[in-house]
Amino acid sequence: MASIESSTILMIELLSLEHKQADYQIEVGLTRNVGYERCMLTIDEFTYEQLNALGPFSGERMRLSLYPKWDPFRNSYYSTLIIMNKAFSETLYFACSEYYVSQLLQLKQQDYPHAEEERVVQTMLPSIEPVRRQSRKKSNRIGKATLQCIMFTCLVLVLSLRMDGQLMDSAEALKDPVRGSSSEQIEPILSLPLVPDAQTVLINNQQDEPTPEPSEPPQEQIKTYEEIELTENKYEYSLPKGYVALSFDDGPSKYTKEIVDILVEHEVAATFLFVGNKVAHNVEAVKYASEHRMSIGSHSWDHSKMTDNGDEQNRNNLAKANQALEQIIQSPITVFRPPYGAINKKLAAKVTEQQMKVLLWNRDSEDWKVKSPEDILQYVHHTDPSGGVYLFHEKKITVEALPAIIKYFQEKDMKFVIFK
Repeated sequence: MASIESSTILMIELLSLEHKQADYQIEVGLTRNVGYERCMLTIDEFTYEQLNALGPFSGERMRLSLYPKWDPFRNSYYSTLIIMNKAFSETLYFACSEYYVSQLLQLKQQDYPHAEEERVVQTMLPSIEPVRRQSRKKSNRIGKATLQCIMFTCLVLVLSLRMDGQLMDSAEALKDPVRGSSSEQIEPILSLPLVPDAQTVLINNQQDEPTPEPSEPPQEQIKTYEEIELTENKYEYSLPKGYVALSFDDGPSKYTKEIVDILVEHEVAATFLFVGNKVAHNVEAVKYASEHRMSIGSHSWDHSKMTDNGDEQNRNNLAKANQALEQIIQSPITVFRPPYGAINKKLAAKVTEQQMKVLLWNRDSEDWKVKSPEDILQYVHHTDPSGGVYLFHEKKITVEALPAIIKYFQEKDMKFVIFK
């Protein structure tokens, strides 16, 4: 056991990329608990191009993941490269080949002869995917049977209510369990400027129900949020006085459902900007947000700095992210937030080609670098919420701070909006 532990790889760093004739190589630095060494790995052209597209690099430390993941949705592998310097760290995603995965596996097998090999097979290799699919199919069959029973019970209940002359009351209660009214009753009420020369359509979510009989109590509450339709060719957005927007980047994640539950509990909504290559591992999270009437937009496929990409690369990036999301929510993706807020005319043109509009922000909580929920709340309490488009991320401390944030905005009589 001592000999195995003495040669454990702790970290692998990318030192350089080399292309010599038909050979593609990367130089890596291996940090072990017994020392440090450099070595050359031969990789394939596809992985080389994916890594090279993340550049140019300017002397930062670049840490490669030792554990590439299998993406069953795209039927391919992907991995991460973490760029680090004194001021920040940035995680970039890239697709990679099975050959690249095998090269890393060989490195690790030299250090973990048996136990580690088994671990890698369980987490990476596509051979296990059929087993997972069978498990999901079984679960789906059970879920469908349960759903059929519920639907049948509801049908019987509705028929009995019809016989008692109470169908109208039941139908009103079943229209929309999350928001409390039918989406068909939403009507545009006014247009407000977001920035000079910009036009925004506010969709009023108040009901237009027939006046009830004097003896009947009100059936529904007025909704506490509205929808805003973004305009094209505008990079910066602010809101009219008295309005506030919550937006969450870098999901879907294990925190998505919890965030949605908090929003629903407080009868508000938010805009979620999802990263495409995270979708396959968090399908239920995306579905859950959509089912609870949250606005869902794209945050690119791989969270790369898209202003450094070529036109064709950006076109594919946007299309892949949209396809991943639209297959789940069954509706077009119309909102796009560029990673790091990096936008230029070329990227904006590709966004327009995909029938999307750009959404940035004017209130940055910087929750990605603070240490506690109190730090986030302190920022919120020291900014004017009126007209604010707040940028948050799907993080544990943000989830912990969210109820107090919403309560603070409600105490300030802010009207919440989501973007379409």
